[in-house]
Amino acid sequence: MNMLSDFEALLKESTRVHGHLCPGQVLGVRMSLLGLDKIGVTEPRGIDRKKIIIFVEMDRCATDAIQSVTGCSLGHRTMKFLDYGKMAATFVNLISGKAIRVSAREDARAKAKQYFAGSGNKYEAQIAAYKAMSDQELFNWQWVQVTIDPQDMPGRPLGRVQCELCGENVLDMREVKMDGHFLCRPCAEGGYYKAVSNVEQKKFLLPIAMRNSHNAMTIRSKVWLEIDGEPVFGRGRRLLLEAVDTHGSINMAAKAVSMSYKKAWSHIKIMEERLGIKLVDCRAGGKNGGGANLTAEAKAFLRRYASIENGIDEFVDDRFVRNFPVIPVNQVTD
Repeated sequence: MNMLSDFEALLKESTRVHGHLCPGQVLGVRMSLLGLDKIGVTEPRGIDRKKIIIFVEMDRCATDAIQSVTGCSLGHRTMKFLDYGKMAATFVNLISGKAIRVSAREDARAKAKQYFAGSGNKYEAQIAAYKAMSDQELFNWQWVQVTIDPQDMPGRPLGRVQCELCGENVLDMREVKMDGHFLCRPCAEGGYYKAVSNVEQKKFLLPIAMRNSHNAMTIRSKVWLEIDGEPVFGRGRRLLLEAVDTHGSINMAAKAVSMSYKKAWSHIKIMEERLGIKLVDCRAGGKNGGGANLTAEAKAFLRRYASIENGIDEFVDDRFVRNFPVIPVNQVTD
C-alpha cells in the first residue's frame, strides 16, 4: 500500500501533530509528496524508512508537516536543520543517491489570492488555494548532490570525546582541537548560553518568601591573580576583555566599562606582557573600519579564570548559607 496516496489523510495527521491547520501545513505536506516522489520513495514510514535523509532550511510550520509525512526527525538523525530561513527542503535517497531540493515559489502567495478572491476569510482562502494549485505554481525544484559524512549518518555515535574545559562529552566528532586540547564548540567558540553566577542560581532556587525575607544580608567574594606580588588579572579586567569580545572595539569596550581608552589599552598591554600571551588582535581602520577581537588564547584564559571564580563563589556562598541561614517571612517576629 502506498502511504502517500491520500493527501487529506496526511494533512489531517500533520495538523493533529502540529496543533492547528495552517497554510504552512499544506505547503509542508505537498512539498514532502513532491520530494519523495522525485527520489522514488513511497513508504517513508515503512520499508523505505532507512533510505531517506531530509535537510530542512526553516524552523516553521512546514517543518512539522515534513516530519509528520516522512517520519524523519532530529532524534533519528534522518532530519538535518539548517538555519537558512528559507521555505525549502532537500530530500535524499541514500540508496540511489538521488537528491532534490524543493523550495516554495515567491509568487505562490500572490497567485493563491486569485483562486478564491471572493472569500471573506483570507486565511482559509490561502489554505484552499494551496490545496488546489499545481506543483509548478507552488514550488521550484532542482536536482542536487549532497555529501553526507559518516558521523552525520543515523546509527550509534562514531565518537565520544570529553571537553577538557567543561568536562562534558561531545558526540559524533563535533569536538574542536585547539592548541593540542580537545574542546566542545561552546568552550572553543562561544555558545548560545552564558552561565549565571552561583549567587544568581541560589536566588532562582530560593522560595519567594525567603527571597523577600527581612534578612537582607548578602556576602561578596573577590578573587584576582598575581605575578610576583603584583595584581595581573581580576574582575575588572575580565569585564574589559568580555566587553572587547562583545563590541569588537577597544574604544567601545572602554566606554562600556566606564574606562578611558588610554587606560583600557594600558591594561591590555600590561596583561599581555605579564601573562606572556596575546590577548587582543587589533585591525587598523580603513574602508571597512578598524576593530579588535579576542584571541583564542584570551578566550581560553577567560574560561579558566571563570572556572576558578565560580568555584570560589560556590565555596563562599555555601559557607554563608550554613552560617547565616535566611529566616522565612512567616517566621519573623518583632
